Amino acid sequence: MKEDRVLDAIISIVSKELKGIESKLAAPEINALEKLKPGIEKVLSSAGFVSESKYNSLKSRADKLEERLNKLEED
Repeated sequence: MKEDRVLDAIISIVSKELKGIESKLAAPEINALEKLKPGIEKVLSSAGFVSESKYNSLKSRADKLEERLNKLEED
């Protein structure tokens, strides 16, 4: 599962759990979940997850390097 989807899932779960007490919380406290996002991203990254954009970038570089190696091997 990609990091973006995992992060969205975690935030969704936390949001659902907070819905029960949402009426008692002020709006700034609810928006505090967004402040947790960088920390969650850091934890996911340390666990080996990468964002889709980072994955695509690395895959593109790897594909280009593979093409260059294939050309060198042919010569």
